[in-house]
Amino acid sequence: MSGRNSERQGNLPATFESPQYCGSGYRVLVICNDSAYFLRHRLSVVSHLASIGVDVTVIAGGYPIPADSIQGWKYIYVPIERFRFDPFGDAALMIRTARTIHAFKPHAVHLVTLKPAIFSGLVSIVSRFFHADPKQVLITLPGLGRMMSPKVPGQRRYPVARTLTLLAFRILSRRDYVHFTFETRHDCEFWADRGIANDGNSSLIDGAGVDPNLFYPLEAPRPRRATKVLFASRLLKSKGLSTFLKVARDLAHRGDVEFVVAGVPEDNDPDAIPHRDLERMTEIRFLGHVRDMPNLLRQCDIVCLPTQYGEGIPRILIEAAATGLASIASSHPGCREAVEDGVTGQILSATSDADMRRELSAAIVGYLENPDLLKQHKQAAYRHFRSRQFDQTAVADRFTELLGVPVSPSSD
Repeated sequence: MSGRNSERQGNLPATFESPQYCGSGYRVLVICNDSAYFLRHRLSVVSHLASIGVDVTVIAGGYPIPADSIQGWKYIYVPIERFRFDPFGDAALMIRTARTIHAFKPHAVHLVTLKPAIFSGLVSIVSRFFHADPKQVLITLPGLGRMMSPKVPGQRRYPVARTLTLLAFRILSRRDYVHFTFETRHDCEFWADRGIANDGNSSLIDGAGVDPNLFYPLEAPRPRRATKVLFASRLLKSKGLSTFLKVARDLAHRGDVEFVVAGVPEDNDPDAIPHRDLERMTEIRFLGHVRDMPNLLRQCDIVCLPTQYGEGIPRILIEAAATGLASIASSHPGCREAVEDGVTGQILSATSDADMRRELSAAIVGYLENPDLLKQHKQAAYRHFRSRQFDQTAVADRFTELLGVPVSPSSD
């Protein structure tokens, strides 16, 4: 076992060396709009900070975080309305942020997603003006989200909210202690075109990172009769789930393919497909929330994400590459960062639902009829993961640096 773990640690590029940080006495406040997103995408950074002695407090909305997930850091639950502006709820977030900053006196505040960036960001700069804390504000925007994304047919528009968001970000971006992180060059350019991001106040980080000690390919392929095709993401139409389900129906007559859907039910989201509808479908195997995602991926062959959602680099595509799976994804900028078209998988160029359905179906059938191509793409995907800084250790160290955690005097 120790030998295999040592080999997996080699996924870090040879040029990457983890600095030695001295976090004792350093305080960081993290605010995220949704606990499920935090646990899946940002917990590794908080765990890393706690492991080097940083005093971390997390404020998160969504469902309360289970006690057994809170290890080495403090947690404050605040209800945060994710799908619309809520005067009372947003005011409560600002008040809680102000009280926590006053009591905790963080050296740095890390704000993840739009709502915390806007409301807790404005509170942070007011607090710094009057009380000198926090010294640094780090804003992570993992994607454009529904509000800032280009118009997609059938989706709501938020003209007033967009205008207020841009105004708030212009105020924040003019402070030299505020720094932004993005996951794609496309998002950097989007915010730069609006006078918010520039070379001095923003950084590009390759997603949230995954742990190669958990996500790794099988040493020997399992014999199987059917190729398993997986959709694993939020159960949203804009994530491409509707298209995936239609293709599953189109190919239901084939005995050489199995369609699998995994994801946390979010029936309160207006864009969600109800989990009860998924449970009734005979063309797919619906698993719901899966805790052991590495094992599920090792049972599959292809990951599909025909998304139109305004996200950064989709984590599932990085996990798929780390596990040695081919991916089929839309031409969204974040997908293009994780998938090399024709090398590690296939990028779908379609923009309409009907064309996306035809392209996705053709891509899957192409793999079914050419298993050697599928094998090549799976092997190339793993090499691609190893060549990029998708490892969560590299990502955690980058955030630790941007949060201003002191480097040990003995570190070069």
